[in-house]
Amino acid sequence: MAKIEIIRGDITRLDVDAIVNAANRSLLGGGGVDGAIHRSAGTELLEACELLNGCNTGDAKITPGFKLPANHVIHTVGPVWNGGMNREKELLSSCYRQSLRVASENGIRTIAFPNISTGVYGFPKLEAASIAFETVQGFLTDHPEIEKVIFCCFDEENFGYYNKLNCNKTLIKLVKSTSEIKIVADLASTIWNEYYVPIIGQEQVNYMVASFQSIEAIEQQIRTEHQEYYLIYHLAEPSGYICIKPAGNDLFLSKFYILKEKRGTGLGKGGLNFIISRAKELGANAITLTVNKNNINSINAYDKLGFKNTGSVVTEIGAGFVMDDYTMRLDITG
Repeated sequence: MAKIEIIRGDITRLDVDAIVNAANRSLLGGGGVDGAIHRSAGTELLEACELLNGCNTGDAKITPGFKLPANHVIHTVGPVWNGGMNREKELLSSCYRQSLRVASENGIRTIAFPNISTGVYGFPKLEAASIAFETVQGFLTDHPEIEKVIFCCFDEENFGYYNKLNCNKTLIKLVKSTSEIKIVADLASTIWNEYYVPIIGQEQVNYMVASFQSIEAIEQQIRTEHQEYYLIYHLAEPSGYICIKPAGNDLFLSKFYILKEKRGTGLGKGGLNFIISRAKELGANAITLTVNKNNINSINAYDKLGFKNTGSVVTEIGAGFVMDDYTMRLDITG
């Protein structure tokens, strides 16, 4: 289940751990969503806010939810749009990041955001939606304790923008920490069983996962073999991974896998664009890979992405197992 959800509705009715209030600097109530939240929460919310001594733009503070279904209200102050020349984008991103920080520090697992600054503050709605997505996705990849973020859109225009962005909001992140390596290993176990059991059988899949995609094996590949692993996130949920390494003048694409349930979300094309970009950064002439001859779906997918079949190779991988693969190549231009 995706960690990010988009709905159209009234944020004051959501039964979540916390809702975010697009407040003014006084925190003493106002119009729009701010006024609606204060009305629904009751006068106790105002009394609690009076003790907070206001809030700076881009920052966030927390109170109980009182009469709201939500247990807490996180108050954040969005920037007024003045043409984009006064750090408005940075401050809006800070609103989402600081709200999530406060949520994490207070044990909040589910949180709903309104469309901050897009009402009377005049922030362009599409740009605001993009900032919201990027900031929230980035935070969630490092903070798995946040289980669900809801973007609650009050108007049809914002709802349309968020759904449009929902289709292609992908984050690809270099794997560095032990916790990220564990995510890759868990994905590998799932994906290799999805893709390869029908092709090479359960016994060989078990051997390959244990030998090449365990936490220890991945750590060694990163540390001593100069392989780069990347996690692919879709809506802040780990959805696939990439492994690449230099091979002479080329870049070898060792692994590029996406969960079956995430097919059709644009992750394949987005992942390839990232790989091409990385190849150019490294000065590679081409991207090369091997793919099992019986893996027809992957062969067709790489063919659609522009790879050319350049031959075949049989590789002994241990324990009496072999991989009978095609080799494929995508020349880098520009």
